[in-house]
Amino acid sequence: MMNTKLLIIMALAIASVTQVYSQKDSTSNNRNCKLFVEFDVPITVLTGGISANAGIRHKNYRLSLGYEHFKAPSKQFSGTPDGFNMRVNYIYALNFDYFYAKSKSDKGFYSRLMYHNKSQFVENKASRDSKILYSQLVGLEAGYVWKFFHGLYVAPRAGALYYLKSPQGKDNNPVLIGDAFYDNKRHKVWDTYYSFMLGYSF
Repeated sequence: MMNTKLLIIMALAIASVTQVYSQKDSTSNNRNCKLFVEFDVPITVLTGGISANAGIRHKNYRLSLGYEHFKAPSKQFSGTPDGFNMRVNYIYALNFDYFYAKSKSDKGFYSRLMYHNKSQFVENKASRDSKILYSQLVGLEAGYVWKFFHGLYVAPRAGALYYLKSPQGKDNNPVLIGDAFYDNKRHKVWDTYYSFMLGYSF
């Protein structure tokens, strides 16, 4: 219920901004640089967490900072082995996007280069022992921005991230937490994802 409320609040906030900007003089569309903000809808709804990017756009280029914090909703999503709980304490992201539209706008297909700095909290369910694991990743994302009302948009996306630094160490060995070894096969070399964003481009 709280997840739905949070999503509704975000949508209303974006809609309010949309209304304000729709009333501005049309010359504002000619600004050289514009701002944008976007939220990952599935992470918000399924986990009650947050995944958001905010940044600046110039023509068909975008640069943004991102932040994520959530509890892994399922083994299929996170790769968390049986007997453990896992949550993402934080992901700090730096993103650079390029849009392929001939109109030099932030509509249509795009590619994204990403850097992630990540912290995960892992807990042994039986013993309640825990550890914090750190990692760094770089990756590529492909997506499509569809604007359906002024600057309001949805953007389905899919990406792959490579672990420069694995949460399980250089050799990806299982990590002893309490009386059991934590070994997440999804968080060793590559991690893949697909999702969609709800955002607004000013």
